[in-house]
Amino acid sequence: MPSIAFHYIDRSMDYASYTEAFYTKAHADETGMNENDREMHAYYRLNWARSSRVEKVYTLSESAKSTLQSMQSKQQWIVITEGWCGDSAQSLPIIAKIAEESQGRINVYIVSRDSYPELLEHYRTNGSMSIPKLIACDDKGDEIWDWGPRPQSAQELFDTLRANTIEKQEIYTALHAFYAKDKGQSIETEILVNCL
Repeated sequence: MPSIAFHYIDRSMDYASYTEAFYTKAHADETGMNENDREMHAYYRLNWARSSRVEKVYTLSESAKSTLQSMQSKQQWIVITEGWCGDSAQSLPIIAKIAEESQGRINVYIVSRDSYPELLEHYRTNGSMSIPKLIACDDKGDEIWDWGPRPQSAQELFDTLRANTIEKQEIYTALHAFYAKDKGQSIETEILVNCL
């Protein structure tokens, strides 16, 4: 039976369209924005910079290329996300690069979390509406696996810091330091282990 996520493909964007919309939001004129809109705009700007940096520095490993060449069947990846999300800024460019290098074996469809919150209700992480969430389906739409919102080692760091009642901003600073040091390898490894 087709996955719930598979039914949202016709409401999705490809990575190029998502990136264009993300760029537009990140570079919007703040004139006339209220305080809440300016705060959200700051997240878009910051995450555009993060995402752009990941696109420049991330390189697919040789083992990842080998895994992609070994894939026997196509996969449809539905990613629920938003440009304001810091974890998405770190992982979505990697997800897109993996798909790009798959030579047509993987198609990526990006679904807006804010436009379709009911979809994420089916893919909560430990009860939370955390993003990004990647749902992989076969060509018939049957769900094969899912991933997100962040690699396990980053999730453990997050959970430890939160359990120690560290301030939210300090937690996110530590998370992004993890991502910078890791250079996308944890995301790549965790996602590709599911591809075969």
